[in-house]
Amino acid sequence: MLRLGLFITAFSVISVSAASNSDEVKADSVVYDKPTEWRVFSAGAPVTAFTLQKDYLWYATSDAVVSSNIKKSEVKKFPKLGNIPASDVTTMTVDQSGKVWIGGKNGVAVQNGATFTNYTTENGLPDINVNAIAVANNGSVWVGTDNGAAVFQANEWKVFNASNGLASDKVQAIVVDKNGAVWLGSDKGISVYNGSGFTIHNMKKGLSWNNVKALAADPKNGNIWAAVGEKDVNCYESGTWKTFMDIQPDISSVMVDSRSRVWFGSATGLLKFNGEEWITDQKQIGVPAAQIFQMIRDSSGNLWFAMETGVVRLANPYPF
Repeated sequence: MLRLGLFITAFSVISVSAASNSDEVKADSVVYDKPTEWRVFSAGAPVTAFTLQKDYLWYATSDAVVSSNIKKSEVKKFPKLGNIPASDVTTMTVDQSGKVWIGGKNGVAVQNGATFTNYTTENGLPDINVNAIAVANNGSVWVGTDNGAAVFQANEWKVFNASNGLASDKVQAIVVDKNGAVWLGSDKGISVYNGSGFTIHNMKKGLSWNNVKALAADPKNGNIWAAVGEKDVNCYESGTWKTFMDIQPDISSVMVDSRSRVWFGSATGLLKFNGEEWITDQKQIGVPAAQIFQMIRDSSGNLWFAMETGVVRLANPYPF
C-alpha cells in the first residue's frame, strides 16, 4: 500500500507513508507496526550540502543556496553570499547562536540576519577551499580546508596545520565526540584535539587506510566511525580500531541514528549497519534515494538525507 499527499508550496514537498500489504514495515530484520514515513523537499537538482535552522531548511545546489521555511511557503534563493558566490558549496552547519555557516570552494559565509559575513584567506582562513565545518561543545567553530584547519572563537581565528599538530594540511572531515574532543579527518590520518594538543590516528595506530573521507560520532556509546580509503569502514571503540573491509565505494557521508545504527551515503545510494548485518535492501532502509551526498539526524531522531533531487526527511524509525 502506498499513500501519497502532495503539498504545493514555493518548492515541491511530498509526504509519503510506505508499508507492506499488512501495514507492517521490516527494518533491521525486525517487523514494526509503524509504517515508514518520509517527506521529500524537492530542489529540482542534486543537493550538495544542507543544514537545519529551527523551521528553516538551508540547502545548496551547484549554483545557489536556498533557505526554505518547511512550515510555510517562504523560500529565498541566494546566488551570492555576501561578496562570494553561492556556487560550489560543500558543507553547512548552524552554530550555537543560531547562525548558518556555509563553506565551499570560495571560502566561508556566515549568516548575519539578512546579510552574510565572509571569511577567506584575507581575514583568517588558511585556504578558501573549505571541505568541512563543525561546532564544538564550547561554541567554537572548526573549519577544515585544503591547507589546514582553523577554529573561530571570540571573533578570532586560530590556524592549525602539519607544522603545529595536524596529521596533514588537507582536512576533509570534522566531527565532535560525546566528550567534546574534535576529530579532524585528513588524507594522512585523523587528528584529535582535546583542548590543548593533538593525538594522531593513522595506519600505524590501527586505521586500515590513512585517507579519511567522512566521520561520524555516536553520542550514545562514544564510538567514532570513519570512511577510509576506497571502500573501507573503520570504527574506534574502547580505544581500538575495528576494520570492515570492502564495504562500499566512495562513501561521502556517515550518520549514526538514535539506536546506534550507522548509515553510509554515497553516489550509489544508502547502506546501513545495525551492529550485526549490513543492510542494502531499500524496503528495509525506507529512503527513496539513489544517491546520497550528506545526512543529518535532528534532535527528534528524524533522519535527513541530501539526494539527487532534493532533501528527504525520514521520520524517526525508532520512536520508542
